[in-house]
Amino acid sequence: MGLQQTFIFDRYMKKNLLIVFVLMAVCVTGVTALQLYFSYRTYQTEAKVFERNINEALDEAVDTAFEKHRLNVIRQLKGWLADTTIIDISCKWNAEQKLTVFTIKEVEAPVTDRTTISLSIEQFPQKLEHITPQAKAVLINQMADMVNADLKKGSIYFYTQRLGARLDKAYDKTPIGIADLEPLYKAALQKRNISEPFAFNTKSKNKYVFYTKKVNIAIRRPYKEKWLHASFTNTGMYLLSQLKWVLLGALLLVIVTVVCFWYTVRVLLSQQKLNAIKDDFISNMTHEINTPLTSITITAQALKQFGHDADAQDSYLDIILYQSNKLSALADEILTGARLDKTGIVLSDTIDVNTFLEGIVQCIPSVNAKVKYIPLTKNIIIKGNKTHLERAISNLVDNAIKYNTGNNATVVIECHVVKNQLTIAVTDNGPGIRDAFKEKVFEQFYRIPSGNIHNVKGYGLGLSYVRKVVVAHRGTVTIKDVQPNGSSFLITLPL
Repeated sequence: MGLQQTFIFDRYMKKNLLIVFVLMAVCVTGVTALQLYFSYRTYQTEAKVFERNINEALDEAVDTAFEKHRLNVIRQLKGWLADTTIIDISCKWNAEQKLTVFTIKEVEAPVTDRTTISLSIEQFPQKLEHITPQAKAVLINQMADMVNADLKKGSIYFYTQRLGARLDKAYDKTPIGIADLEPLYKAALQKRNISEPFAFNTKSKNKYVFYTKKVNIAIRRPYKEKWLHASFTNTGMYLLSQLKWVLLGALLLVIVTVVCFWYTVRVLLSQQKLNAIKDDFISNMTHEINTPLTSITITAQALKQFGHDADAQDSYLDIILYQSNKLSALADEILTGARLDKTGIVLSDTIDVNTFLEGIVQCIPSVNAKVKYIPLTKNIIIKGNKTHLERAISNLVDNAIKYNTGNNATVVIECHVVKNQLTIAVTDNGPGIRDAFKEKVFEQFYRIPSGNIHNVKGYGLGLSYVRKVVVAHRGTVTIKDVQPNGSSFLITLPL
């Protein structure tokens, strides 16, 4: 059932991997496009807010300038009204209207001009026959309010001829200039957190320049016109700085999406690759299991159906025992790696390196290759797991023998100690390993592809087990080429 499920899953992966990849690519593209569109719309909105702010700031600056100009004229008016060498102010009680009537008269004015004006103040209920300082102050303030209201409308009322002329000269003959507006506009922009440079009444061919609306700054507006506008040329960085967190968030989301997409595709491809490797492993394993099982079955049937003498029976039983041991070793090799992943390795053994490696060499039959050990000049004691380390090094030696079937096949084990590290080198003179496979051979179930030729039996478990054992000993295992041919597996362990 497990083999059938593996094949079904493999077919499903091969059939739908491209569809999944396309759908995920469409999703990533869609998310990226939405984020770009959202960022663009946010930028447009921020540009409109910026445009509204600079227009409001210009209106505020112009209004402030006019207000300061009017207050300056009103201050001069109050000075003229209070100056007795220019204006004579008197009052008299009107019994019919029951009001105090104030008279404003110019001093030393030509008779032909309008030199006098009389008026009453409703908010002044006192009965006076002679002017007092308090009453004079009330009248001056009342006149200032009246003139201020006229100036806001863009007009000057000549209450007396010379007083009107003075107001006209003070107000109309002193225009509001750009130099007056520049600091006011800058202050209004600062209130809105805008510190970008600007210029008045300039034109540019740059399409990214922001222009304010035109504002009339003529003293007698709306009857006269003098238009003013401001332009901002360096607004791109300002808008980006205003949107930095929005743009960073959008960019981060796009990056996370792309990374998730990349990781998912990588997992799918790894899963497909792993299933292909597992298929190869299962195919090899099936063949390896069927061969001894078939031999055991045939031998058992021969014992049952035919009469054999004692020697023949012993021979058949030896065959069954040999194939049974082979099956047991195969199962043990598979289960050892699985147990290693779950339980780990306990490093509690004290290992004499020279004695340990000499024992490994003595246990290896030298039928197909010559195996020798070059001992350390000074013996080293290390802590580790003797059983797993012995099996790992034996696997390296077995691989060197299996893949080198020449007449002069040689495997050499030697050690070096450099900078508190013990290096155990297992070197052969076989065909070697190409650079493209030097890292992959340590992956579980991986075997170097050899087309349809399978001269060497294996399951892709030996070298992955070696790496697990070495890593558990806090070491590393690497492959180095040997000239003119061969490979050297280097196990480096800390002392």
